[in-house]
Amino acid sequence: MKQIRTNFKFAFKISLANFIILVIFANNSFSNDITDEAKDLYIEHRNSVYQIQIVNNATGKKSTIGSGFQISKDGHIVTNFHVVSSAIHSPEDYRVEFIRSDDTIGSAQILDIDVVHDIAIIKSDPNESSFFHLRNSDIEKGTKIFSMGNPHDLGMTIVEGTYNGLMKESLYKKILFSGSLNPGMSGGPAFNRKGEIIGINVSTAGNQISFLVPVEFLSELFKVAKTKSVTKSLSWDAVIERQLSKNQNDYFNKILSSNWNNLSIGNVEVPGELTSAFKCWGNTPEVQYTLFKSADIFCSNEDVLYLSSNLWTGEMLFRYKWMYSTGLSTFRFYNLYENQFKEKYDYPNAKKKSDVTNFKCQTEFVNINGMDWKIGLCSRNYKKYRSLYDINLSMSSVGEKMEGLIVELVALGVNKTKALDFIYKFIGNIKWQK
Repeated sequence: MKQIRTNFKFAFKISLANFIILVIFANNSFSNDITDEAKDLYIEHRNSVYQIQIVNNATGKKSTIGSGFQISKDGHIVTNFHVVSSAIHSPEDYRVEFIRSDDTIGSAQILDIDVVHDIAIIKSDPNESSFFHLRNSDIEKGTKIFSMGNPHDLGMTIVEGTYNGLMKESLYKKILFSGSLNPGMSGGPAFNRKGEIIGINVSTAGNQISFLVPVEFLSELFKVAKTKSVTKSLSWDAVIERQLSKNQNDYFNKILSSNWNNLSIGNVEVPGELTSAFKCWGNTPEVQYTLFKSADIFCSNEDVLYLSSNLWTGEMLFRYKWMYSTGLSTFRFYNLYENQFKEKYDYPNAKKKSDVTNFKCQTEFVNINGMDWKIGLCSRNYKKYRSLYDINLSMSSVGEKMEGLIVELVALGVNKTKALDFIYKFIGNIKWQK
């Protein structure tokens, strides 16, 4: 009972504090203006925004929730690909439903997708509901924008925030939105004061750092989708593979044609940030041993493509570890060096063996720019997307007895031809400085 009283007193203090804060801000005319604007926009557009539910056919219960919004009188509804992915991959097990503002439920079918930009257009019956219009021109950085969605299945909400332009250092165009998106709001609309769609809710990094898919990709998809009818026999696997293949082909062409920024680690010059989408970090272990020293560089892009709850792709990373002996015998240094070489990326992108084959590997000793290297090249195939592979390149210099460089390169979801073209350029840019 004492604990209950204590908790009650604490809750009362918090409630009183919140009440005082609300009173203070209620007397602030600027805050009132913002609140009134958001309220008016919510009232105007709430009938055009839905909760999207992916329902398990066997149990009749929802397995995934997100948000969506209508963009035509013909019943075209937009959401994220990742929201409806279960119904795309297993239509016999899952169906798509949407809940209107009056709590009535409608059914919808998958019409078209853009897996690279995480967009899905689903189709309900033509209806008299109001719908959003897509904005066709850019907006200025600093413009106030609004987002709607159903966070944590708590009910439809509207969020105010700021448009902060496109992410410049990203492989894929994304809008930086200074506003709080939460799970369940994925697929919801982001719009300006006129109610024009400028983007789609997609993800958050917390602390009012959120990301939107730019409307331009929705506009491109909708041009095609509105000419289509629902085809239940359509192979979405083929559509996804085609989109992924085109994306990685364009991606690698850009990388291969770029002038790479090289870095130095130990006595070796190595590739660094291949494009603006890559970031590199350096590290020297806090605890340095008396008998040997080491240093690390890790580089990666920060963009991945969601395919299902068990599979994602699109990441590329590479790491360098420089090691040298300050007191070890040749034998002991070699054993330490060999053990470090055996440490490999654990490939968390595929959680099920049913999605990928086992790795096949080959090892060779080669000379690159005057230095001898041990190289291991491994690949595994995506079972649904047969033209795509995960690639692992492992290298260790073997020309020096008391120092060496270990290299690991990982590329997810690439075709073999492009991967080999990239690997040849990558290893050709590794140069021993002695």
